[in-house]
Amino acid sequence: MISLLAVSVLAGCSNPEKRAQANRGFDYEDATLRTAPLMIPAGLVAPDFNTDYVIPKASALESAGVTGKAVDVRPPTQVLPLVRGSQILESGSGLWFYQQRLDQPLQQELNTALAAFFKDKKADATETALGWSSNGNPISNPKQRFNWQLNADDVRRAVSLQVTLVESELKTDAKQRDEAAMLNAFSLSYQRELTQQQDLLDRSPIQLTLQSEQGRLLVSEGYDRSWKRLVTLLPKLGFELTNRQQALGYVDVEFDGMRKGKWEDLKLPALNIPEQAYRVQLGDLGEQSSITLSDKNKVPVSADILRQLSNTLVPAFKRTDLIR
Repeated sequence: MISLLAVSVLAGCSNPEKRAQANRGFDYEDATLRTAPLMIPAGLVAPDFNTDYVIPKASALESAGVTGKAVDVRPPTQVLPLVRGSQILESGSGLWFYQQRLDQPLQQELNTALAAFFKDKKADATETALGWSSNGNPISNPKQRFNWQLNADDVRRAVSLQVTLVESELKTDAKQRDEAAMLNAFSLSYQRELTQQQDLLDRSPIQLTLQSEQGRLLVSEGYDRSWKRLVTLLPKLGFELTNRQQALGYVDVEFDGMRKGKWEDLKLPALNIPEQAYRVQLGDLGEQSSITLSDKNKVPVSADILRQLSNTLVPAFKRTDLIR
């Protein structure tokens, strides 16, 4: 969906004068109404005419409206919350972005993303006290100037980004269209960068530690990333996924085992546990997660079976080649 939106937004930013006009010609603007009195033959009486449908003469204000080439036929352009967790501002062309990463402040992250966006689009941009100022190149008319204002809300752990077209003689709807197009183009660029960062993070090693006393494996990553790694690896380790509920954190599996040669190909210790049904439960511990294993009756497995699972799962979670 985002790819299609990218094509429509960016394609919609070229040749605006052609897209704004109807496809057919405008010869009708030169047409005039030619009328002639009804000819009544001698000896006949002229019929009565109903005046209900007489078109009144247009007022000066009505005559000043746009016609022909001046009519903008483009549909309205709306601000789209393309970035996960973003929210449209109640007024103006703007979005709320919410803190998702803890490694850097959100406003700093948005500033970095804006700088990368301007560089990629070869736009003339300068950082200001409130945010940024840029031209429209190549998204719209390069002579236009846009203000990008950033406002942090520490209570909501969010930052608003509002785009305003300055010193413009455009009408309100055309002005809002250009502002929305600029903001949507940035959102696409920012979401693409976030996706790439998340992909790199998802492919990096994850540390597991066996905690025998608690009867669990401790994962060094949060719930979402641990879940992705878990459901990706289990089928490769001889488990058939029969049911999974991410919201509840469990995966029902059938362990069918694998031949010795298979384990040697994977370069992992063979998993020597009974071939039966299990439930793998993932627990959310904030910045960490836990993995526990039980049988089909939800009875925790023995310490030996958990240790066997640990011997295989710990090196598997570190292997980035197994999740490609």
